[in-house]
Amino acid sequence: MGRKTLSIAMALVVVLAVVAAGCITGSTTSTSSPSATSTASTAPTSSTQKQVTVVIYGQWGGVEGQNFESALKVYEEEHPNVKIKYVIQSKLRDAVLTELATGSPNFDIAILPWPALIKELGEKGQLEPLNSIVNYYNGEIQKDLLNMVKVGDTYYAVPIKAWAKPGIWYNIPDFKKYNLTPPKTLDQLEQDCKVFEEHGIQPMASGAADKWPLTDIFEAVLIRIGGPQLHNDLMLHKIKWTDPRVLEAFKILRDLIKEGCYGNPQTAIGEKWEAQVPRLAKGQVAMYFMGNWIVLMLEKEGAQPGKDFGLIPFPVINQSAKFAIVAGGDWVVIPKNAPHKEAAMELAKWLAGPQYQEIMVKKKGYLAPNLKVPLSAYDPMDAKVVEWMKEYGVVPDLDDNAPPGFQPIIWNKLFEFWANPDDYKQIAEQLEQYAEQYYKS
Repeated sequence: MGRKTLSIAMALVVVLAVVAAGCITGSTTSTSSPSATSTASTAPTSSTQKQVTVVIYGQWGGVEGQNFESALKVYEEEHPNVKIKYVIQSKLRDAVLTELATGSPNFDIAILPWPALIKELGEKGQLEPLNSIVNYYNGEIQKDLLNMVKVGDTYYAVPIKAWAKPGIWYNIPDFKKYNLTPPKTLDQLEQDCKVFEEHGIQPMASGAADKWPLTDIFEAVLIRIGGPQLHNDLMLHKIKWTDPRVLEAFKILRDLIKEGCYGNPQTAIGEKWEAQVPRLAKGQVAMYFMGNWIVLMLEKEGAQPGKDFGLIPFPVINQSAKFAIVAGGDWVVIPKNAPHKEAAMELAKWLAGPQYQEIMVKKKGYLAPNLKVPLSAYDPMDAKVVEWMKEYGVVPDLDDNAPPGFQPIIWNKLFEFWANPDDYKQIAEQLEQYAEQYYKS
């Protein structure tokens, strides 16, 4: 799933823990299962003739990990000289950084969700440039996701999965019951909140107890105030957290919190994000800003897209502000000294292509960065998200791309803000003080 990951650990800390080459645990693909079928036909043929085992490091477990291993069997059957060993690393960042520091990594491919880290490793010369794969697909891969891992003219990774935080998921029966239409403007949102409050329905959920969902809401407001430029400028600290437009985002959220749009403020800060999904499905909560992964969770609760729940962008605040979708994903990287570099390049090319990605999309909960994957392969709501990403473009996740150590500070300070919304100016000043420290270092 596309949940927030922790910010990039300091490389200095990682290097202190050099591990032995044999310390690998995880799950391994089987070669006996039948191949899945796919209508795509762009998978390249491996040029490696001798039998090789390509090792992939990743952190996908559970159903997603099982789906991934199932897809890998398709590649193995089409390339009988290649076997794939998928190793689930619970501390993926540490494992990758440590092995790269030794100069002799035990993996051929790693699937990383941290574009800032990828660029840093690329600049250090620890990753293989993947321009040949980008050129192979010639514009088929979503450009915004490619640009996140580009340094100069060099691409140090290719995206194989995308996730998005497109907007507000809403309970359709709740809106119909009270003759309301999904809000398109901030004023309409506030009016709808009052109606739901009057009838004992919590207008919006926040997932505040887990902290990271609060950054998603904040980013949505920020984009609606100043568009992608404002979002990116704050992410890169080209403007301060005390900038008047950033303070406006705090003020708007302060008003929504105090007006009860997120329910009782004292109760709201104890909300676990996953627990809000069944509440939304049952109509106990009318709206919830969350990522596209919520679709599968709602369907597991028995809610049907288009009938029981729908999706809208965060309402307009500034009419002149350009809209964009916050998105990220998982990127494939190949270490400079990969044990089986040629085979790894061929497999990475397949993972970046439409055949593999369509297999995963059909299993649901997966957005394809390769634009050749047809919309017909998607769940209807995921198809809508993909169309929005194409139409509006995407911006990186602000806190995921903050300097090491600053991400949890953002989470904690927004949690403090949620608990004490009137203190927003003081909290913004504290965030700026921390930003000065972390961006300089």
